Amino acid sequence: MNRRKFLHTAAAATSLPFARFAFGKTGSPALTHKERVDRALQGEDLDRPPFTFYHHYKRPTPQLEAQDHLDFHRTYNTDIVKIMNDFDYPQSKTGKWYELKPLDSPYPDQLTTLKLVRDGLNGDAYFLDTLYGPYMTAMILFQSQPQFATLGKSEEVQDQQIKSLHELQQQNPDAWHGALEAITQSTINHIQQSKKIGSSGALVSIFNAESKFGSVADYEQFTRPYDKRIFDALADTKLSILHLHYLERPYLDQFKDFNAPIIQYSVKTSGIPISEVRKQYSQTILGGVDEIDFKKLTVAEMRDQWKEARSQAGANYIAAPGCSVPDSSTPEELARFPRALGV
Repeated sequence: MNRRKFLHTAAAATSLPFARFAFGKTGSPALTHKERVDRALQGEDLDRPPFTFYHHYKRPTPQLEAQDHLDFHRTYNTDIVKIMNDFDYPQSKTGKWYELKPLDSPYPDQLTTLKLVRDGLNGDAYFLDTLYGPYMTAMILFQSQPQFATLGKSEEVQDQQIKSLHELQQQNPDAWHGALEAITQSTINHIQQSKKIGSSGALVSIFNAESKFGSVADYEQFTRPYDKRIFDALADTKLSILHLHYLERPYLDQFKDFNAPIIQYSVKTSGIPISEVRKQYSQTILGGVDEIDFKKLTVAEMRDQWKEARSQAGANYIAAPGCSVPDSSTPEELARFPRALGV
């Protein structure tokens, strides 16, 4: 039985809707998913933190994407439903990737997915959108050019692409800023529609807080203003997540004025302990579990990791891996994480 069939079967066999769960200690009132998340955001003590985790599905239709997300939530009892966005940003039609115009709806299929998940959840849990920061959207559009079609996705090829983008920033800044302006405004237009649907925010993935993408000064000049505008558009949301996909210490103070109630990054890949991030940021921290070796971790190892993360983060903490877990994770491997939290 493949994972998708397993999830669907497991969810169908469980009583719905999932209104309340006996998360509390014996004899204490049960908490809903939303109540548990609210308490963590307020820094209130809990027997265990809320948790979430996720991986890509890359399904061809919003209907299939939505069903996979609902099945995953119902099977693993997640406290937050983070909805992957595996739909492509529309490419330029002029032959030059950077000649873009703002779009009213760059991700119409994602909006449909959000509506279907909202209706399927029936208020059971908060749900979040997922977006790339403008730099990464630009890089994906750049990578989609025909000259890269046969080169594969090796680290060497990616490094060359990053170098070429940096050259464009330096040699043709008007083209770069024009592209980032269009992408940013299109993303903000999407965010406004996502909020109207009922999402509690979005996880926005910032890819270039690392020296291989350019210096801190490059980030400040060519990317930061656009990233900040995305989070300004999310300022009124409860659960928006600043996801620092790559992170090095010199970039860490770049985000102090971002309207992000939650911060997520990979302890594994950055080597930066949560205690160090906590010294600079008071927001809720999401993460702490190793997403790279997730499939190898035992229940006990996952439990040790989230408990250590919470001890460093304090009460404002949500348990999660540092990023998406491997798409090839089996149902048994996935089930270890909620078990590690006593769910």
